[in-house]
Amino acid sequence: MVHSEKLVGYCLLAVGLVIIILAAFNVYQVFNALTKPVQLFSFPAVSLDLSSLGGGLPISAEAKAELLPATVLNQSANIAAHLFLMGFVVSVGYKIASLGVQLVRTIEVKVRGLPAQAGKTEEVKA
Repeated sequence: MVHSEKLVGYCLLAVGLVIIILAAFNVYQVFNALTKPVQLFSFPAVSLDLSSLGGGLPISAEAKAELLPATVLNQSANIAAHLFLMGFVVSVGYKIASLGVQLVRTIEVKVRGLPAQAGKTEEVKA
C-alpha cells in the first residue's frame, strides 16, 4: 500500500517536472521564433544628433543618425526579460520537484550505541 506522503510526493515531483519541461519548451519556441516573447519594453531608437557634433558645418535636413533601431533594442530586451522570467518559473518547478523527492524518499535511521548483548535483558522497575 502506498502511503499518502509518497503519493503526494510523486504528484509534486510530476508537477515540478512538467513546469520545468513547459518552461524549457517555451524558451525553445521563443529562440526559434515560433512564438513571441513577453512584450515588456517599447524603447525608442537610439539616435545621435549630428548637428551638435558638426561645429560650423552646414546642417542637412536629416541631422540624426540612428545608432540602434527600436526593433533590435526592443526585441533583445524582451527576449532577455522572457528568459529571466522563464528562469524564475524553472526555479519554482525545481523547488516543487525537490519537495516531492523529499516526500518520496524513505528515511532510515540507524542508531549507533552499545552493541546489543545477546541473551541479556534488563528489568525495568517502575
